[in-house]
Amino acid sequence: MNNKKNTQPCFIKFRAFLVFVFSFLAFILSAQNKLEKQLFAENIQTIAINGNQIFNILVSTSKKDQIFIYSKLDGEYQDQFQLVTKQQNDSLNLSLKRLPFTTKPDDKRNAHKLVAATLHIEIPEGLNLNILSDIGSVKLNGNFNMLSVELLQGHAEITGFVNNATVNTLVGYIYVKTKNAEVKANSNNGKVEIDKFMAIDSYWKLQSINGDITVINQH
Repeated sequence: MNNKKNTQPCFIKFRAFLVFVFSFLAFILSAQNKLEKQLFAENIQTIAINGNQIFNILVSTSKKDQIFIYSKLDGEYQDQFQLVTKQQNDSLNLSLKRLPFTTKPDDKRNAHKLVAATLHIEIPEGLNLNILSDIGSVKLNGNFNMLSVELLQGHAEITGFVNNATVNTLVGYIYVKTKNAEVKANSNNGKVEIDKFMAIDSYWKLQSINGDITVINQH
């Protein structure tokens, strides 16, 4: 009888511990809204990203013929938003959309402070890439065909080869590491530093209002 009485409190404590662990894991999982998606890149020539309200946008290329998409949403209103993908002809469009039948944040100007979104995409080499964002910064690594980037607050870091690129920022800096390039760069209020290139295989047009522009010869 004494053994049974002694084991009951231990069992109750162990059960309470399990409830705490599962509750904690459920809280962690609910605190982040994650998406992982894989698409075949057949017939897709252009990736268009509307990066409004997305803080960090990372794009890399590979020799695979598939597109891998990873997104994570944090913040008070993260359950009210979702990354949406839509294919139109030869273009794949990605954007962050508010789910229907949800309450809008009271202050639209501060909505981005309540949803911290990050996006990472891996795409095949040689595709066109278009990105625009109000608050986002961009980090690109790989080989692209046509590249267009327009950022209001964030910066752009690009490493790799692009046939033809146009990058515009309002506040953030532009950093490019490439090879065999002809570069035309201008910053109204920032510094511009461009390495010399011996050959020309790609064309870059870089423009910033307040950010510095740096172009490094990758050799």
